Amino acid sequence: MELCLYTKPSEFAESRAKGRHVVIIDVLRASSTIVQAYESGVDRIIPVARVEDAAKLVPTLDRKTTLLGGEREGQKIEGFDLGNSPLEYTREAVEGKTLIFSTSNGTTAIAQSAPAETIRVGSFLNLSATVASVLEQAPREAAILCSGNLGQLSLEDFVCGGLMVRRIERDLGPALELNDGAAAARTLAGSMTDIADVVRNSTHGRYLASLGFVDDLEFCSRLDAYDSVPIVAEGRICGQVANHR
Repeated sequence: MELCLYTKPSEFAESRAKGRHVVIIDVLRASSTIVQAYESGVDRIIPVARVEDAAKLVPTLDRKTTLLGGEREGQKIEGFDLGNSPLEYTREAVEGKTLIFSTSNGTTAIAQSAPAETIRVGSFLNLSATVASVLEQAPREAAILCSGNLGQLSLEDFVCGGLMVRRIERDLGPALELNDGAAAARTLAGSMTDIADVVRNSTHGRYLASLGFVDDLEFCSRLDAYDSVPIVAEGRICGQVANHR
């Protein structure tokens, strides 16, 4: 397997996505929230890059069973039902609902990866399940795309991706070929074993704490809390692979 890791969507041209099996990581917080929403029984998620795109979709759906969720600059978008805190996505709030979801970084990374063969949504919460799902498929070319933050590298995404690389390498050994990004993330992740500390002290983690989202940082730091792996297909996150641990 050839495994490449990219630190932000601007590094990942559509030509690089085509034919590859991609894992999207946005630890703080889109990936974590998507995983949590599926654990809470959401019916499907429609990721959109722009708020305007979300507004255009609303009239085409049943508003009684449709929720708008997402953020800009870490805060809930005006007029939306939910923000981007995974703690908001309880079973009571989202079970059986369609969620139109737009965030600053994560849904942009999903849109950037549209030509990919498959797109999985990964985080610390479902790290082992995501790795197992990739290994089961055994693709020749795979990529980990870190969503970053407003065009910059995010430490928490990079470390999460590095842990995925380490686990895939543990299984495949010499059969795995890494690009420089994957090799660097693997090395860094090996030296940063306290996930909660990484998340708390990352640039975006400190910013979210300043907005009052300290509990989100703890939640998103939990390793292997869930077994589900949300899958993006035809612009919708409507499937999941489960029980891979």
